[in-house]
Amino acid sequence: MDKIIYELIISWRARAKNIKDKGLSDEFINFFIYYMCLDAWITNESQAENDKEKNKWLINEGGSLKSTFTGKNFNMEDIIALKLLSPIEDMRPNYRGTMVYLKDTENIEEVVNFIYQIRCNLFHGGKNPENWKDKDLVFLAGNFLEKWITCACLKI
Repeated sequence: MDKIIYELIISWRARAKNIKDKGLSDEFINFFIYYMCLDAWITNESQAENDKEKNKWLINEGGSLKSTFTGKNFNMEDIIALKLLSPIEDMRPNYRGTMVYLKDTENIEEVVNFIYQIRCNLFHGGKNPENWKDKDLVFLAGNFLEKWITCACLKI
């Protein structure tokens, strides 16, 4: 990974931790920060130009992110809890009614696609901060990303 990107990810992780340590953390902000870190990482390593290509790279090649996931070097409890909230609806206008499932928490493709759907729904107006299920989805996905990225950073 490019040193500048690595330092950027470290900086955003520190900011998220500082916010949390001050008791100012919000599950949506936490998710935003850690998804941004994930996206910066896979954009840099894959050199892909769109989300579909980046996620495909992460699933098929994935570098240290994938090896950290498959090595189960961190606590997977958040992703196991996310499975209990599956399925979620794809909220894009032409895809309403299409459900995205997380059945196998050890399958990186299912995990990446499920978290990506949470991201898409949130970024495009399909998540409500007052809805308990939306809050739980974002909270658990953000915690999972935090642990995954932190563990992968320690391997670099």
